[in-house]
Amino acid sequence: MSKEFKIGVITIVAGALLYYGFNFLRGSDLFSPSNRYYATYTNVSGLNVSNPVYFNGLPIGRVSGFKLVQNKGYIVVSIDIDEGLILSEDASATLANDGLFGGKAIVLNVGTSENPMQPGDTLTSDMDGGLMSQFEPVADNLNTTITKLNALLDQLNETDIKGTVDTLKYSIGSLTAKANNLKIERVVASTDSLMNSLKMRSDELEGLLVSSKNLIDSLNQVPLAETLVKINESLDHVNKLLLAVQSDEGTVGKLLNNDSVYNNLNKLLVDMDELIIHFNNYPKDFMAPLGRKSKKLKGVSQEGK
Repeated sequence: MSKEFKIGVITIVAGALLYYGFNFLRGSDLFSPSNRYYATYTNVSGLNVSNPVYFNGLPIGRVSGFKLVQNKGYIVVSIDIDEGLILSEDASATLANDGLFGGKAIVLNVGTSENPMQPGDTLTSDMDGGLMSQFEPVADNLNTTITKLNALLDQLNETDIKGTVDTLKYSIGSLTAKANNLKIERVVASTDSLMNSLKMRSDELEGLLVSSKNLIDSLNQVPLAETLVKINESLDHVNKLLLAVQSDEGTVGKLLNNDSVYNNLNKLLVDMDELIIHFNNYPKDFMAPLGRKSKKLKGVSQEGK
């Protein structure tokens, strides 16, 4: 298969898909069978190819084309309608507004005759009505509502509105005055209570200020300069004492810094402990002249002498 043949097949398929897609977007289904009918209008402003054709609000076809008949002054519109919809001989196609933006559509009436219309026949044409006629009930209801509203306004005009308003204003003024008086009484009562509390607090504050003044006067009478001098002298003595303790010259310094005194004391305690043990075990060694002779002392080893 040559490259040129492949390109040709792809081009044909792409063209077919493009044509089908374009018609699908316009509202036409190539695979849905349809019958073509015609309708004539003197003015088709706003109607374009692919505009919808409605039956009872359901889109059942589309506009497929236009043909101008100049010598007779009208335009023939081609309409493609689903094959399943059967039209009677008295069927009609009305050109109507489609929405509120100036678009057009064709509203189809299938008719009531028993004789069916054949594809290619021309439908009875009509202008306007169509979709806008669906809003007639709404317009009637709106008209009725406006009439009732006018009647209500007439009744209000006949009523003494000014007197009612004056009475209402007087009532509102009376209520406002009473409310204001009540609020003023409450404010005055609250103010009195607040002033009494402030007076009590001011008495307490005055006593506190007097006590503070007495304390300050007492502090002012204290000779702070002499006291500070004495404190400094005391600190100097303490510093000298600490220096003496830290040095090796004094007794306390030797006790703290020299371990010989500690060793001597420790040896003394050991000897005393041995002496006490010996006395407890051999008390006769210490009871002269009843005690033993030195050669017969049991508590003292002869070898240790």
